[in-house]
Amino acid sequence: MLKATWDLKAVLSVHILRLAAGIIIVRLVYPLFFNASPLVIELTDRLIVVVLVLGKIRQTRGNFAALGLSANNLGRNVVKGLAGGLALLFISLYSERLYTAVLLLSPVQHPLVAQVQAAVSWQQLIAPLVLAGVAAPVTEEILYRLFTFLPLKDRWGLWGGALVSAAIFALFHFNVYWLAEMVIVGIGFALLYFWTGSLITSITAHSFINTSKILMMYLGVPLV
Repeated sequence: MLKATWDLKAVLSVHILRLAAGIIIVRLVYPLFFNASPLVIELTDRLIVVVLVLGKIRQTRGNFAALGLSANNLGRNVVKGLAGGLALLFISLYSERLYTAVLLLSPVQHPLVAQVQAAVSWQQLIAPLVLAGVAAPVTEEILYRLFTFLPLKDRWGLWGGALVSAAIFALFHFNVYWLAEMVIVGIGFALLYFWTGSLITSITAHSFINTSKILMMYLGVPLV
């Protein structure tokens, strides 16, 4: 049974500390020594998330294995994650196209998207694949599903927790265009995590979607 040992105040404090620490390190500390690249800034944010969340779980005596951070049944959970990721990929692509057609909006280009579209070799895809295919799924599932979703679920039930955590997940990407799609996909990640009891499942699904979209963009397959 997935149950948080921390409360919603802890969730709020971690989200605030993440933003504050990121601003201090990137805007004040890094300029004293070097000009940080977008890759360094992104990886710094990911590291801050992991340190804050895992530190808070340890502080509240949470059991990582009981929270789904375990290699038990790894193969089975990866397969479930791939299956869930495939289904969510189609839902993501369809919702994005519907959102574009109904609201007549054009996507705001993410720097990572521009980098992928400008790539002329597989070597130039390494950084985007590491960030979007590995770093983002791991840290975002730890933050938004494990850490944010669980106390919301305990308070407002499965669907309430899934919806609110997905909305927070979407809002922290600061892009109105992707809002509806990310809420839908975020709910899917939360349900995968809850139904399987393993964060490996939602991490795998998240990684599959991001990696697939990067490869589709590189190969010229239209997403919308």
